[in-house]
Amino acid sequence: MIIGIDIRALQTGHKFRGIGEVSKQVTNRILKYAAKDGNTVIFYEYDDEDDDPKKLLLIPKGLKYTVEKQGRMPEKDTSRDKREKIRANLRQLYGSPVVGSEKSDVFLQYDYAFGVPRDTRTILVKHDLIPYVFWDKFFESAWVPFRNKALRTTLRTVFANYKYKRILSRSLSNAGLIVSVSESTKQDLKKLLGVPEKKVQVVHLGVDIEPSRTDSTNIPERMPTKPYLLFVGAGDERRRVDDLVAAYNNLKASGHDIELVLVGENFRKPEHIPNKVTRDAVLKSSYRNDILTLGYVDDTTKQRLFRESLAFVYPTRYEGFGIPVLEAFLLETSVITYKNSSIPEVGGEHALYVKDWQGIKNSVEELLKESKKERQRRIVAAKKHAESFTWDKTSETIYKTLSE
Repeated sequence: MIIGIDIRALQTGHKFRGIGEVSKQVTNRILKYAAKDGNTVIFYEYDDEDDDPKKLLLIPKGLKYTVEKQGRMPEKDTSRDKREKIRANLRQLYGSPVVGSEKSDVFLQYDYAFGVPRDTRTILVKHDLIPYVFWDKFFESAWVPFRNKALRTTLRTVFANYKYKRILSRSLSNAGLIVSVSESTKQDLKKLLGVPEKKVQVVHLGVDIEPSRTDSTNIPERMPTKPYLLFVGAGDERRRVDDLVAAYNNLKASGHDIELVLVGENFRKPEHIPNKVTRDAVLKSSYRNDILTLGYVDDTTKQRLFRESLAFVYPTRYEGFGIPVLEAFLLETSVITYKNSSIPEVGGEHALYVKDWQGIKNSVEELLKESKKERQRRIVAAKKHAESFTWDKTSETIYKTLSE
């Protein structure tokens, strides 16, 4: 059997985020199974000499594999003229989106945006419907430029919106099976996009605290020196980090001498936080000097921050799955989060669920009063719960389905 795996997610910004983590963890295990069974693998990747995604993988000795290049990454390819760009868009929207996909017997796609081939039986892993659910946050309305008689901007906006919907719809239609990472995402696929239930299989993701391979490390110059609250993740508008800052401000004002640590690619410096609401909340805080924005950190540093924190606070409005919640449990960290979408599936009875900044503040104060015995009992139960989510289970299910 020849298994095609699209690993382009490991060449984009996703390699530091959820899709990249899933791509690495599942692919590594599928490669091991494929080598054992004598199967061949074809990697589908961008043609970039400076960015080899296979360096992030653990390729077993003896595995037979080849590579199918998909051209230069669009944002890095400055040599293409307008005509070539039009051809590329037409191929993505109406033609064969993955070059050489017919060479594979079965195909695994982690990111719908790269397209799903029509000529190969494909499993599409669907993580969430975030852009669709939060449409106004991700896509501009064409009405404003149209009203201002900006024809070119209007057409560009209309095309961008159409392109997203077309690729999403086409990918879901072409896929032989859609693996949904949570029951919540499955219900969204059915309710919002009319995907038949029989076409969707829920396969929960896993969690692993073994440091994964990375092509860069980043150890912060400044680390917390006081008890601290921790946030790890992206700083988009789904994540109400401004609520966390509000809770933190009130805790400080109540006399709690603690720090707030924000970790993630969007938190390199307070001034560079892309979400204006969160940026203003941090910059205008009376306790700004005790708010540490560490940016991206390597796995070892991240795990240390989890282990030593008072609590991991995850004020999210929507998640496809919620790996950070399980990571925190495994690293014996208390979790305070909002109860919505897939969060109850991963948090179970072990997370502390709140609704707003006041709830965050109250939960932190409860944790500060908690006895060591109570904390230990709760932490042990949460860790045991998290241990039931494994990448081995996820990968075995996907590999078995590919084989069948």
